[in-house]
Amino acid sequence: MGGAVNAYPARPYAVRIDPDQAVRALAWRVHGLRVAAFLTQDGLARRAGLSRDTVARLEAGRISLGRPRMSTLTALAAALGVEPDQLLPDPRQFWGPELHD
Repeated sequence: MGGAVNAYPARPYAVRIDPDQAVRALAWRVHGLRVAAFLTQDGLARRAGLSRDTVARLEAGRISLGRPRMSTLTALAAALGVEPDQLLPDPRQFWGPELHD
């Protein structure tokens, strides 16, 4: 008798980074860019149209459900004068392989 056939072939991006590692990397990037721009958390929050608590939680790596909203990342990137992919180079780290390129 033959082995079972896998109906779902492996995808090249099936291996994902540990979500905690991705959150920490994002936190460090945001913090570093904010400090380099001589902004306080409150100043960055105002520029991005977010609450200071949101910026503080993100920098501390306390993101609800382990996933920041794409709109939050876009607003932060714009406020920091960078592209969103400079904050999060691979969005699949948070949103998984179901995110289409």
